[in-house]
Amino acid sequence: MPNAFIPRSTVHDWSETIGDAPEAHQTALTRLLRDQRRLTRFIEENAENMQPATAGVSIYLTGVVVRMFDLAGGRLKSATWAQIREAEARVNALIGELMPLDTTFPERARAVMRSQPHILDEALFALFERERPETDDEQADLETLELVKVYLMLWVVTEVLDVNWRPAKGFEGESEYSYVHIEPKKADAGEEG
Repeated sequence: MPNAFIPRSTVHDWSETIGDAPEAHQTALTRLLRDQRRLTRFIEENAENMQPATAGVSIYLTGVVVRMFDLAGGRLKSATWAQIREAEARVNALIGELMPLDTTFPERARAVMRSQPHILDEALFALFERERPETDDEQADLETLELVKVYLMLWVVTEVLDVNWRPAKGFEGESEYSYVHIEPKKADAGEEG
């Protein structure tokens, strides 16, 4: 039986907290990534097919996802290669439903069944809905492809983590998914991209 979903507002609050003060979570992120070495290796393998900046973002966002499971409490076992390959096959089987790579990609991604969909909605939010600088169409397409690669990896990671997570006794999650829109913050004049 799948785990109850960590509520969207909780996921978003944790994401904002980690993003606003990553140094406060650095020790935990490092420990959690070390404890999930197979998942980290999976990301490193896939990062070979990415631009260098995208690869770095993938490792960081994997740490954030693992940290969310950690903050939710309970027990998180280490992933096995069999679990990773099974989740990868499950995600790969659904890629056709997510295409094409256009502005409605996040909507199609939300429409398929996913473990911990609010965590993955936060990933979609961070990757596709935040304010981004204007780019020419060719660069935008390449960037979209890179972002989709990151999202697909995070989806595999989330599937595997959910299988290995046993929530704390008394955890009150959601049993049904419905999309909860979060309005992106406007970038301050002093902030870049």
